[in-house]
Amino acid sequence: MVIILHVVGALRFIEDPLTKLFYKGSGALYTVHVLQGDDTLSETFTGEELQSAYIALQELYTKQVVDRSEIIQLQQENQNLIQQLQFFSEKNWTYYTARVTGKQIDPFESTVLLYFEHADETIPLGSPAITQEGIFIGTVAAVEGNIVTVRLLDDGRTKVGAALLNEEKTIGIAEGGYGKSIRMNFIPQNEKVVAGDIVVTSGLSPEIPYGLPIGTVEAIEKEPYEPFQSAVLSPLAAPNTLQILSIVVDSSHT
Repeated sequence: MVIILHVVGALRFIEDPLTKLFYKGSGALYTVHVLQGDDTLSETFTGEELQSAYIALQELYTKQVVDRSEIIQLQQENQNLIQQLQFFSEKNWTYYTARVTGKQIDPFESTVLLYFEHADETIPLGSPAITQEGIFIGTVAAVEGNIVTVRLLDDGRTKVGAALLNEEKTIGIAEGGYGKSIRMNFIPQNEKVVAGDIVVTSGLSPEIPYGLPIGTVEAIEKEPYEPFQSAVLSPLAAPNTLQILSIVVDSSHT
């Protein structure tokens, strides 16, 4: 009789309150098993206690991620500074080192910003900017108070004297404005240029010493009956990876 009444729904007025009471009671307490050494401990928590513990664990995890991020950044900056010091220990150059504080990278302009104390008194326009490995990445285009703007190699306004480390010691002009690549133009047509040749600063541009690495030759563009050929260069330093840079200053300006 009870089964028949249940099937037809005649006992619903009794079953529904009992079902709600059962779920409410069963959801109020949870048993958590904690493994400690060879022993397993069982502890019972309310739903609110478990939720609070979960939120606390989330906050702890977030804090650990943030702390780890800060440690990694400090390690990277420390390594960059060590490499800068090692590079300049072999050079008799005056230089100023700073962290990149801003970037402007688009199809029309490619610059980074650096902060120096009294920059307008110590850093002249046209001074070369290099990475911790001594890679040439651009020149100082503007100095306003303590803010120095460095125009990068891939900027369309960049033109820097360049030389190939080949048998002819070929010289030309490294120019930006070609997307991620740069070009070395005005290379004499009769000089041999091959993919993989290393390109450095030629020393013919004011303020920029000879021999700062720029990149390597990726491809050669050569037209018959033209007086010059061009080389597409692959720069050694990507603009989006720049973190700490040094400005090399001619000793006559210090």
